[in-house]
Amino acid sequence: MRRRGLIAAVIVLALLLGLGLAGVLWVRPMLAYDAIEEGTNSSVGDRGRRIDAGPFGDYVSKRYVGGGRTTAEVSIANTGDRDVEVVELGDMGERVDVALDEVRVGAVTRNTRNGGPPSRYLAFEPFELAAGEQRGVQMRFRMGSCGALEPGDTVTVEGLLVRYRTGFAERGEFIDLSSPIEFRRTKDCGPAGRAQGSG
Repeated sequence: MRRRGLIAAVIVLALLLGLGLAGVLWVRPMLAYDAIEEGTNSSVGDRGRRIDAGPFGDYVSKRYVGGGRTTAEVSIANTGDRDVEVVELGDMGERVDVALDEVRVGAVTRNTRNGGPPSRYLAFEPFELAAGEQRGVQMRFRMGSCGALEPGDTVTVEGLLVRYRTGFAERGEFIDLSSPIEFRRTKDCGPAGRAQGSG
């Protein structure tokens, strides 16, 4: 009788260990999924220009205009093997001189399904980003007052925060931009009326 109880306990223990291992193998890929990165489409946006910095790569240069607004476009790609739901796009910085006011998402069209850039951007709502797909993102920036920076000072936006869910797991990832966006304060900061485009 005692031997049967011991065998039953061993069987129950083996089942519990097997279930625990299966659970870990099922959950771990969700928690460790990190295949969200910058996609292939980007644009300097309104009144920006791409600067070749030689061995350091390139960056987007924009003039800092007091009270001005401007945009830049990138895309985010899901290079992994799982579909995800993107629940938030934002900024890591706590800057007062350049703020990420809004992030808009490219409309899905035949052109975007074939890897092209979006023709229009919509207000952000959580969306599915299937494995192997990318989606255009428009960042809308608001610049602070002229007094926030001295002439010659720069502020650089180096990435975009993406929060997403895969299964029940949610995580955030900071995506480094291949072409960081540099705002340069010149001597003529300019009044808000001469700001860069409204975006």
